[in-house]
Amino acid sequence: MTGQDLVGLVLVYLIIAASIGAALALEKRGSRVDVRKVMHMGVGAFVLVWWMFSANWIMLVFFTVPFAVILFFGMLKGNAVSDSKLGDIANNKGHRTGLFLYAVSITILVAFFWDHWTAATVGVVAMTWGDGFGSVIGRRYGRHGILNGKSLEGSLGVFAATAVSAAAIMLFYGFLISSGYYPGGHATPSVPVWAASLAAGAAASVLEAVCPGEYDNIVIPLAVTGAMILLGL
Repeated sequence: MTGQDLVGLVLVYLIIAASIGAALALEKRGSRVDVRKVMHMGVGAFVLVWWMFSANWIMLVFFTVPFAVILFFGMLKGNAVSDSKLGDIANNKGHRTGLFLYAVSITILVAFFWDHWTAATVGVVAMTWGDGFGSVIGRRYGRHGILNGKSLEGSLGVFAATAVSAAAIMLFYGFLISSGYYPGGHATPSVPVWAASLAAGAAASVLEAVCPGEYDNIVIPLAVTGAMILLGL
């Protein structure tokens, strides 16, 4: 493990702590904001630093697997995690398995898509920022229902947020590679960046609309990652 790996771990845990802290602070104040989505989108910021890791086993051992185990216990009853505020958010502020599957999908991407890191990152932001932002838009402005209780406005929010996030990620990774910070990485699809971004947005919005809410945290990231790999990432 290198010094950069240690810095990456510190930053990841700071992002997680800040996201959970913000969610709990909003809940304590009685905010009408969906605190689960605050945590959902906030934790997603780890994609800005996970390129720092030199090997996927480091992320698995010190980040994704422990995160998944904690959230698994959060779904159960009668333990310290489920009885905590985090357990309350996991169980009572949305789908019971949602946060656990969130961690499982990240673990799968880290374990099996290390050679397609930019594609995996686009898959993650589709789940975190795309789906999260779409939920916020749908709750506030949703007027036209479509499928599974979802709204047209929310689906358009998923599409827009995912497309913008995907483009930003590809450009960000391109900058890291060209500047020598991420040697050996690949951030150029076989189609123009704008086309790949629109494809990511379209895939995420359709999947979010047709997929039952408790499963979209695993279907969206894996499917969007697969689509990006097919497009050359």
